[in-house]
Amino acid sequence: MTPHLQIGSQMGHKNSKGTVTISNYRSRIRLRWRYQSKRYSLNLFQFNKANLLQAKKVALEIEQDINNDRFDFSLTAYNGKSKEEPTKEKTIDAYFEEWTKNYRHMDCEVNIHYHALRNTMKKWGTFNETNVVSKLNKEAFCAKTYNSRLTMLKAFGKWLVKQQIWVSNPFEDVVSKKVKKKANGSRKPFTEIELAKILDAFKQDTFNPKYSIHKHSHYYPFLYFIFKTGVRNAEAVGLRVKSIDFVANQIHITEVMARTLKGTHASARIRKETKNGKERTLPLTKDLFMLLEKQTENKQKDDLVFQSPNGLPIDDRMFQQRIFKTVLKGLGIEYRVLYASRHTFGSRCINDGINPVTTAFLMGNNPETALRNYTHQITIPKELPKI
Repeated sequence: MTPHLQIGSQMGHKNSKGTVTISNYRSRIRLRWRYQSKRYSLNLFQFNKANLLQAKKVALEIEQDINNDRFDFSLTAYNGKSKEEPTKEKTIDAYFEEWTKNYRHMDCEVNIHYHALRNTMKKWGTFNETNVVSKLNKEAFCAKTYNSRLTMLKAFGKWLVKQQIWVSNPFEDVVSKKVKKKANGSRKPFTEIELAKILDAFKQDTFNPKYSIHKHSHYYPFLYFIFKTGVRNAEAVGLRVKSIDFVANQIHITEVMARTLKGTHASARIRKETKNGKERTLPLTKDLFMLLEKQTENKQKDDLVFQSPNGLPIDDRMFQQRIFKTVLKGLGIEYRVLYASRHTFGSRCINDGINPVTTAFLMGNNPETALRNYTHQITIPKELPKI
């Protein structure tokens, strides 16, 4: 039913002559009334709370004119009162949202980097090409974040110039900041001994709370798979039964269950392509075959291979904080994030003599990334090259 209200009569009663009805017609305010056996209709502006107040004034004026025999049959006098709100000048952050959506195919409400930069622009308020660089430089960004924002702003500024919104791109000659190379201790690879201890503690529920109804061992297959394959957390979380080929002995990594700005819990995640859009195939080794065969038993092809005890996608952040961290502390192992399992895999590959190109393929990276991030050399050689 179309929402409406009436001026001068009660709801549910037929309009008396000269009584104006205000209704929502296709998201526009419409006035309707009868006068001298003729029905009149007047479509005004957008239907919202603020405009309804103006519409009521117009409706009352029409009724008064009818009662005082001053009715304007051309309706010109009343159309003059139904003007749209003045068009506001489009802000730069609004242009940024347009550019992000239409040209970057991203969403400022989903992608964390574009979301953060859009909010920074809103905080800046009114700005233009002459003062925007100074506003950027006043932000307390670390060098890595500054460079990331600058890269986006350079591309956005170039687009603004093409659209003739700005005359020049103020970011074009801005130089990136030097990033100090510092090892991320939370991602340091686990040693072979640490790895064995962690998996055994999960399998045996060594540090499981006494009265907990959910056992740590429930997550053993999930954790074993991550350590064995080096996949990203979201790739393991989103792995579906149909991605396991038990005939060809292959595992296909083609998608992820990605976290969003709303969080890492099941309802906040979205299914999308892998981080860099690369699909890859991993070998289904004998140990993985046995592990995954049991995990996929009685499941449909679109079901998740790894699930929480409640049958939902695993919340890797909560798993890390509430379970993984507890086990590491119990074992006396230096704290690392769950993502360290990926660094452990990459480093083990390099350490075992697998060339960087193959390692990069298995991990869905390029060779340069594999060399830069995963050459941690877990075991220290006892000898140095002879001279």
